[in-house]
Amino acid sequence: MADPVKKKTERNIFNEIDLDIMLINERIRNHRRSIEKVKKMSGWNGPGEVSGIDYSREPAAGVHISFAEGIRMIELDERRIRELEEDRKELRKSKKRIKKIYQNLTGYESQAYYYRIIRKMTQAEAAGKMAVSIRHLQRIESEMRERGLF
Repeated sequence: MADPVKKKTERNIFNEIDLDIMLINERIRNHRRSIEKVKKMSGWNGPGEVSGIDYSREPAAGVHISFAEGIRMIELDERRIRELEEDRKELRKSKKRIKKIYQNLTGYESQAYYYRIIRKMTQAEAAGKMAVSIRHLQRIESEMRERGLF
């Protein structure tokens, strides 16, 4: 049987940023679940869960953590959530900035930016797509770098 053809996946900065944001969102959800679990393990019951205490039963076996340890664990999770939210905010800003720069470029600068920044191609690959020499592409990138676009 023949080997399956490996399809080369195109890299795209926007897809990578979206994937990073999605992973951050999942990590935030996990930290929030962790906070809820710590609250249950510490025996903290909010107003919605308070019903009464059944003294007729034996205490349930299970893992319990102290109030102080629970506070410490929750503070760590909340701090990590704030850090992740800040990272997500920065990723969204970067995505907007890249789009704005690309929309304001024309000609070879637009092509260079698209292939090098958005598609993350090497200089040789980008120069080949643009039908220019690598040296010419380097000059274009140098001018863009001086203007803070690259």
